[in-house]
Amino acid sequence: MDRAAVVAAVSRIARKPAADVSDAAMLASLGVSSSLGLSLLRTRLESACGRVLEPLRGDMRVGDLVAMLANGAGPQVRSAPEGGAVPADPPRGQEQLSWRGDIGLGLDIQDVEALPVTNDYRSHEFYRSHFSPGEIATALLRPDARLHLCGIFCAKEAAKKSHPLLLEMRMSDFAVTHAPSGKPLLTLSDGARLPCHFQFIISISHITKFAAAACITTWSYRDAESPAGERGAG
Repeated sequence: MDRAAVVAAVSRIARKPAADVSDAAMLASLGVSSSLGLSLLRTRLESACGRVLEPLRGDMRVGDLVAMLANGAGPQVRSAPEGGAVPADPPRGQEQLSWRGDIGLGLDIQDVEALPVTNDYRSHEFYRSHFSPGEIATALLRPDARLHLCGIFCAKEAAKKSHPLLLEMRMSDFAVTHAPSGKPLLTLSDGARLPCHFQFIISISHITKFAAAACITTWSYRDAESPAGERGAG
């Protein structure tokens, strides 16, 4: 993937002329710093290069992206696994995990206007990579599918913020369903290989142009991975 393609992707997400996107510019300085904006950019770059990329950060420079994607390869680029985007190796930082507790809290709010507009949520690259077919099907039954999906995005992002091990999980590693009462439920996919067993309580809210979610996360260490004296309740 060459520089022109990277700049075009950044320019589109940042809504700035390509001439303003220099190699030295940080993504945050271009206005691409929110979790949604960074996720949109990563989706576009992954679609263009055909690979799964590490999560992007606001302090990354455009030149960093160009170097990472040069020749379709780089130290943090790996091929997408069959059937989904589950990381093939443990999330970065797991080896030095210093978080010790059994409950966490995450919050997220997003402007629905930041989500792409489409007539086909099932085929659009952003929605296919961030939401399951079931999540999309449920959203299409709602009066405003995009607002509903924005709320689901917030719930997943809130969960990611609730524990360091979840930060680099992909949105497709989380699933939001609903109980018969309508209460939203969040779970991790079976393919997410982590040293803890996580449970989530989420709450999602919407208004006309915004969605927000809160997530309370509890966890217990799996027997083989639990540090001495820090095993949670089963």
